[in-house]
Amino acid sequence: MKEISINLPSPVELLPDFCNSYQVYIKREELIHEDFGGNKWRKLKYNIDQYYTQGHQTMITYGGPFSNHIAATAAVCAQFGIPSVGLIRGTYKDPNNPTLTKAAELGMKLHHVPKDAYKLKAEAPLIQDILMSYDNPMLIPEGGNNQLGVEGMKDLMQEVLSYDLDFDVVGVAAGTGATGAGIIKYCHQGPIVKVVNVLKNVSLVDEIRKRLGDTAIEWEVLSQYHFGGYARSTDVLQAFAQQFYDKYKITLDPIYNAKLFYGMKDLMRTNALPEHSKVLIINTGGYQGIDAYEYVHKKPWVIKYS
Repeated sequence: MKEISINLPSPVELLPDFCNSYQVYIKREELIHEDFGGNKWRKLKYNIDQYYTQGHQTMITYGGPFSNHIAATAAVCAQFGIPSVGLIRGTYKDPNNPTLTKAAELGMKLHHVPKDAYKLKAEAPLIQDILMSYDNPMLIPEGGNNQLGVEGMKDLMQEVLSYDLDFDVVGVAAGTGATGAGIIKYCHQGPIVKVVNVLKNVSLVDEIRKRLGDTAIEWEVLSQYHFGGYARSTDVLQAFAQQFYDKYKITLDPIYNAKLFYGMKDLMRTNALPEHSKVLIINTGGYQGIDAYEYVHKKPWVIKYS
């Protein structure tokens, strides 16, 4: 596999005075790479390995018009020189969409498909025809949600263990559940894992459980911090992200990590975590989602004062 420049291991940093008596740390996965940092690189890494070992000629994946996964796949494939294809939910084409414009500039070929066909994925005749038009393609599910994506969290948790900080609690955001399942699977004995459900996914617990099988790790899905659902926000969440940036000079994206950090702080504020716990919160990146948010809402997400 071609060597590319990425920043690993991603650092673990203390967040002083985050909440009450808790010792809170952040794992800054967003610093792995400017264009595809965070869990998207973790989920794509082993898929890239398989792409080469199985001799594929094109990488094809799914996503919505502002998908972090589409953006990251386009950026990673551009780095490796891999032809990439995005099957985009919905037929509306917005020439100013920042996510898809950047993906196309990076060389990704985009197919906008009707929502009914998109829902059926590879079972839809239209999508079958698209897939058959490419030689030996590798198909990655929406969000990188496959077993190889889960296995990518092994590297992340090995880095966490190398810091020898003996965390009591680990918090992570979840969309499709692959990242959450991987964190739980490779957490080993010790920490309780809190998974913040950011998209009102009622089947998230079952999806994670199917990925895991039997495990001795204690884990819980928290579904009260979605702020209206996937890619939705409120003034309260935005104010929290602004306060976090003002204090720590770290930006939290509106789709995943602002909700995660808000939820974890709420657990501490209400003493729902064991007192004096040592807590690790994993910032999984997704910064292109900030551009998407600002484009849709026509206002800045976080104001950065000089």
